[in-house]
Amino acid sequence: MNVKGTAIRLSTSRKAASLLLACTIFYPQGSAFAQNAATATPMVPGAASAADGTASTTPATGDAAGTGTGTGTGTTQATPAPPPQLWRPSSNPGDPIYEQPDEAGQPYAEAENPYAPTMDGGENPRIATEPGQTPGIRLGTFVLRPSISQTVNTEKQTNTGGPSRRNYLTTGIRGTLTSDWSRHALTVTGDGAWERNFGGDKNGEEPRANIEANLRLDLSGETTANLKAGYEFSRESTTDPNALTGAAVQGGEHRFTAGASIERDFGKLRGLAALDLSRTVYTDAKGLDGQPISLSDRDQMGANLRGRIGYELSPALIPFLELNVGTTKYDRHLDNSGYARSSNAYGAKIGAEVDLGEKTRGEAAIGYLRKQYDDDRLAAIGALTLDGKLNWSPQRGTNVNLGLRTTIEDFAGGPQGGWISYRLDAGLTHELRNNLVARLTGQVVHRTFPSSNTENAVEYTAGAGLTWGLNRYLDLTADVSYQWTPVYDSNEFRVGAGLVLKR
Repeated sequence: MNVKGTAIRLSTSRKAASLLLACTIFYPQGSAFAQNAATATPMVPGAASAADGTASTTPATGDAAGTGTGTGTGTTQATPAPPPQLWRPSSNPGDPIYEQPDEAGQPYAEAENPYAPTMDGGENPRIATEPGQTPGIRLGTFVLRPSISQTVNTEKQTNTGGPSRRNYLTTGIRGTLTSDWSRHALTVTGDGAWERNFGGDKNGEEPRANIEANLRLDLSGETTANLKAGYEFSRESTTDPNALTGAAVQGGEHRFTAGASIERDFGKLRGLAALDLSRTVYTDAKGLDGQPISLSDRDQMGANLRGRIGYELSPALIPFLELNVGTTKYDRHLDNSGYARSSNAYGAKIGAEVDLGEKTRGEAAIGYLRKQYDDDRLAAIGALTLDGKLNWSPQRGTNVNLGLRTTIEDFAGGPQGGWISYRLDAGLTHELRNNLVARLTGQVVHRTFPSSNTENAVEYTAGAGLTWGLNRYLDLTADVSYQWTPVYDSNEFRVGAGLVLKR
């Protein structure tokens, strides 16, 4: 027997079998591997690689049965249709952006709800971008979205002083600065408008400005603090009870605000404590003869402390009780009419917060507010309060906003302390097309004067507008509004159109 030849033949057979097996594994000819490769699903960004060095192919939709399974014998398992590709590359190579499907299982549009990494490398980063919103300007760990507008307007007024009309240009500037942090959040918003008359009555210009900063501090999973500060300027309306009769230009109002609050969850209990501070300074009005009229006796400071305790009946419904105490101190002990108008206020209300997800959120409350003046000659004012807000989105692209607020306002002088103001605001926006948005607004202000025989005053305001997005950075706008105050026999009609350049 040729033992040596037999050993050589066995060794050759083993090598051939090993080579054939290796070819079968690494260079498959069967349909199983080919079918699995054809139905491979996109990777979720950030998914870890397998221990053997192959990439994980977890389906983006979360369906574990999304792919077939191959065997060494070449048999295959039935494979469903591949899910839609829900990722796209970002503008930065190597940074994939993953997009979740909508309620119908289809991918959102490119600009909606993307994942994007935060500048400080935090976990679970999500930057929510509204449809049609500009990308903004990166400033370190912040995103700035500025815009500037120019509109041409006409206004017609009728009141006890007779009709008047003016044509004017309005230059507006608006901006939002938002942080891109994994923890805490800082938001700064601001807008302003400057008017210049070019026809008709040369008076009546109404410049305005507003800026507000809000810092949210995530102290822990159950505790959140908020710090805020703001500034606002506006000119007093001619329909305001404190407006000067016969003045050519009403006085301006500078208002500075600051506040701090802290919220904490104690299991089912929700607690809130907040302190709000304000400072108001008035500029001179201008009489018909052009002479300044000082309003410095109205300069004041205010503080308000409030606390709220709520109980979570369910994540969607939280009843609460809120108490508040406030004070108003005027710079001058006596105003120009000889009255001490500084005051203290006390209030309480009960209500409920409602959170039904992204579709419906808001709160409503009823309570009582009382204001007591330092001067005994000024009668105290008590008011039933109705407060609330509602954000409702019945369908994608449609949003409804409602707000109701009750306040007690001070008279600028005379033997009357103040009045009760109920204000209802309503707004509706609807996307007629991807680049065309319609707006409707409404406001009702009801003023009650309990300390005098003055007739109650109701002021109605209605408006409508359209915004047409010519492209991502330029909008064409048109607006119309009408205001009517029957008790003063006053009405105002405005029409305007212009362009908005945004970044």
